[in-house]
Amino acid sequence: MSRICRSIGRSRGIAGVAFVAALVCASAFAVPRETTYSSVDLIAEAASLPAAGGTVALALDLRPKPGWHAYWRNPGDAGKEPSIRWQLPDGFEAGELLFPPPKRIPFGEFVTYGFESAVLLLVDVAVPPGLAAGSRVTLGGDASWVVCDDELCVPERAPVSLTLPVGESGASMHAERFAAARAKLPRSVDWPMRYSVTDDRVEFELSMPGIDDMVSPYLFVASKRLVRYGEQSVARQGDRLRIAMPAHGNAEQTPRTAAVLNYRNSAGEVSNVRLEASRADIPATAFEQSAPQPLVASADWLAVLQAIVFGLLGGVVLNLMPCVFPILSMKALGLVNLSAADRGAARASGLLYTAGILVAFTVIALAIVALRRAGEAVGWGFQLQSPLVNASLGLVMIAIGLNLAGTFEIGMRLMGLGQSAASGGSEKRTAFLTGLLAVIVATPCSAPFMAGALGFALAQPIPVALAVFLALGLGLAVPYLVLGFVPAVARLLPKPGAWMANFRQLLAFPMFATALWLFWVVGRQLGATAMALAMLAGLLLAFGLWAYGRGAAASGALSWRIAAGIGLLVSVLALFRVDDVGTAPLSGEQAGEPAALGKLRPQRFSGELLSRHLAENRPVFAYFTADWCISCKVNERVALATDAVGDAMAQRDIEVLVGDWTAEDPAITEWLARYGRAGVPLYLYFPRGSSATSAAVLPQVLLPDIVLDAIDAADAAARSAT
Repeated sequence: MSRICRSIGRSRGIAGVAFVAALVCASAFAVPRETTYSSVDLIAEAASLPAAGGTVALALDLRPKPGWHAYWRNPGDAGKEPSIRWQLPDGFEAGELLFPPPKRIPFGEFVTYGFESAVLLLVDVAVPPGLAAGSRVTLGGDASWVVCDDELCVPERAPVSLTLPVGESGASMHAERFAAARAKLPRSVDWPMRYSVTDDRVEFELSMPGIDDMVSPYLFVASKRLVRYGEQSVARQGDRLRIAMPAHGNAEQTPRTAAVLNYRNSAGEVSNVRLEASRADIPATAFEQSAPQPLVASADWLAVLQAIVFGLLGGVVLNLMPCVFPILSMKALGLVNLSAADRGAARASGLLYTAGILVAFTVIALAIVALRRAGEAVGWGFQLQSPLVNASLGLVMIAIGLNLAGTFEIGMRLMGLGQSAASGGSEKRTAFLTGLLAVIVATPCSAPFMAGALGFALAQPIPVALAVFLALGLGLAVPYLVLGFVPAVARLLPKPGAWMANFRQLLAFPMFATALWLFWVVGRQLGATAMALAMLAGLLLAFGLWAYGRGAAASGALSWRIAAGIGLLVSVLALFRVDDVGTAPLSGEQAGEPAALGKLRPQRFSGELLSRHLAENRPVFAYFTADWCISCKVNERVALATDAVGDAMAQRDIEVLVGDWTAEDPAITEWLARYGRAGVPLYLYFPRGSSATSAAVLPQVLLPDIVLDAIDAADAAARSAT
């Protein structure tokens, strides 16, 4: 075709033939672009551009492949709307893409808005005057969009362009499609509409003069994160309609929004109207209120109770995880210290320790819920995805370790350890802070029962989510409460004595080890330079605290305290430089393929790679981990890296995929949520012939036999099903 076009262009024949040839050649350059799951094209309604200026209607012709769907301008709970980054000649200016009304596409408990077949997105492009007749102009840009099926979502992009001649001509071969697309656009109406935000609800009220026959109205809200999607509460009084739905994260910051109201009449004819709404107070007395919706349906209370029980059990088991060992040792020493005091002091200390744990869990729960409602992909341990948080926690561990080693004291000892029995009041005052610290150091770990409970909680209203988190905190505090309230158990502890001073100093070393691990995580996230800077901040902190301790016990205390102040100040300055000094991980693993794990040679996880392996009828073992997740690392060493597991997976030709959640990754967060998890670790096995939604979920605590038995059971179940 290009050879024909060049031949015709060189000819000097009849002008009409040349013009027709130009049109044919121009259309030849508008070839649809094929991507993995879609095809996309840029087409024009007219066959040429007006020389005198004006507008030309273009359209992004997006065609998802069968079984896939694209998204509306507000995709809902997931997805991304199509867009174009235009590359236009000087003087040309593109308007916004115009979307037809979407349809609701549910996915589990989520609701998205999109298109399950080809969609034409219209856009008007302003054409400057003074174009030379007979010249040709190329219009285009880079299109990007997301398509999803029932199992995964894939971002796609492609350059799109078309070349049009300048001159007088009629409509193009696509004119009828443009007319059909315009007919689908929601019609604009001047119906007054306003909305208010009260008690975590957004209520829209509009007047609909002359509309008496309306069935099943549904409001598609265009502003993202203004409302939560799904079912809507609808009430009507005369020509006024009120639609209420839960508020999303940006409700308070959104002053205006566009919306599309979809409804049908009793004959089944569908209408769509485009509305504009401003935020304003709506008097409650001005409208008939619909019945309030319960926080949890009655049929779900059993699931809520189960999640609370699992949260309680998960908190108890969390005490056995390696993250919490240093804190438990410190509290055990504190309990020994209180054993010579009256039981009231021990009980008060237990209650304050529990209060610290519950406050910390409340803050974490509210932070996770708020961030998720604001559209962030976060889960249990999300704060450890921040290098600055990890470096700061490393400094806290160094400070606690130096205090335990006797390097310095600030008033009462930092954690209230090593006190005499008479100073039980100090232990009680510090028990609350110890509870806070216990939760902070526990977040790198996940325990059995926790995963399902937290995954369920984060999909529930705030009161239910908070109840599950508090149950988890109560479980974490249970052993200490038992020791404080049950004298028979407390009597099993050793008696206070001189050995406590040595044991107290010994406890400093797990704190130093924790600090080193946290600095290593910083290096994994940002690189060796960031890790070195975090360690320098730790060294300066140690110097400052050492100088402070020397000043407290020596003459010339002012000089020592000045030195301490300088050390602490420079330590803080170094800490806040950690985020700025590097973006490369400590090794090249995060940029390329993951490192080998024993005999396993994992590939980096992606939904597309998983689907490809499953389509090839290959079994897949996928595990989700993070460098800051101690439970993950323990499982990898004691189970996944063993020869037994490596040989078994090689013999069965199992593909191994690893999802690294060390830094924030919304795609991995989405996969965790699909299997009801709020954090790592997660271990999935997909037998031959399975789909991406039918994996066997392994326990969170692994041994080689547990892994192999789970694979055997899943393979046997798959064979029996076929």
